[in-house]
Amino acid sequence: MSRFKALKPGESPDSDVNRLLEGARTGWWQDTSMFGTIGRQPSLLKTIVPVFESFFGGQRIPAHIFEMMRLKTGEINDCTYCKEVRSEATRALVSERENAIFGKVDFDNLPLNEALAVQLAEYIAGDPNYIPDGFFERLATVFTEEEIIELVFACSIFNWGNKFNITMQIDGSEDSRYTKGMIYPGGEARAALANAG
Repeated sequence: MSRFKALKPGESPDSDVNRLLEGARTGWWQDTSMFGTIGRQPSLLKTIVPVFESFFGGQRIPAHIFEMMRLKTGEINDCTYCKEVRSEATRALVSERENAIFGKVDFDNLPLNEALAVQLAEYIAGDPNYIPDGFFERLATVFTEEEIIELVFACSIFNWGNKFNITMQIDGSEDSRYTKGMIYPGGEARAALANAG
């Protein structure tokens, strides 16, 4: 269960927040939990949604590549919510590739640009201090410098989302197709700490 009650569309006194939440319900991930939690602080929601729109809707890099990277960061950071929810705009295309994304990145079954983008996500979500020498040169064989900067920026936002959702224990919204009562790792340790104090 989420640590804070997420707003649903129509529950905010701010019409812009309600519009953004409706967009989350009918578009994005067809779930309002993450945006509904952020929406309790309206200025933050109004700031972060355009950031997501800037790369998912920017059409400079195919949106499904960002979604593949988002799923990979969710796997590496072990974010239950992030591993379960899917972008509606790219769901069909990415579902065909999920076996090549999760676990070891499968370079044999992904185009090189997709495989390298997912591997970049893996490195950033792991520890970017240890990105191998030469990796950015390899990225530069399929992406421009501007595209690489955008990929790193987007992946950094996905890692922020992972940490936010894990910390808030974000759960699937009541009216979405996703699991209600999502289980996050560490539940037993959290319960033991609570009982000890």
